[in-house]
Amino acid sequence: MKSIDNVVDKLYRGFRFLLDGFVGNGAVLIMFLGTWLAISEVLRRYVFGLVFPWGQDAVTYALVASIFLYFAVTQARRSHLRVALGPDLLEKAGLAKTILVIRAIISAVSVALFSFLAWFGIPAFERSMMMERTTQSMIILIWPFQLALVVAFALLAIVCLFQLYQDIRAVFGVKVFEWAPDEEGIEI
Repeated sequence: MKSIDNVVDKLYRGFRFLLDGFVGNGAVLIMFLGTWLAISEVLRRYVFGLVFPWGQDAVTYALVASIFLYFAVTQARRSHLRVALGPDLLEKAGLAKTILVIRAIISAVSVALFSFLAWFGIPAFERSMMMERTTQSMIILIWPFQLALVVAFALLAIVCLFQLYQDIRAVFGVKVFEWAPDEEGIEI
């Protein structure tokens, strides 16, 4: 089993390199450009009385796409909001193994959910591309935004699949991906 752990570890390291280096930085760049466009649109509107007819659509879709793409990076780091009351109570009751089982179940449900969203998002993306659907401004094609969402959900499914592996191995007392955080959640 140790050799399988090593292979999965190498796969996850490679995936995280691509996710953090390219997807994460690409999402940040899209966010920066969308924010810059929003600021320039405000200046154009209130200083010069002019706006691009497609500006609001471009800002909205760029920001939403970048946020969804970055969700995969955030999930991979396990830096998401979490309510720690339940796990803390279970841990105090001596049910640490139960917490690990629940985490594995949540990871499995997440893989199923994100895979479902990615799989059924493909026909919507293809239909929009074939029909050349546009945003409300009727200038910007909507399929690149839908493609970004499908990619984001697929990346989230892959991240959760690796985390499911990590959680299942933890149930059996084996720590894998020692370089990756178990939980970096922001507690509320």
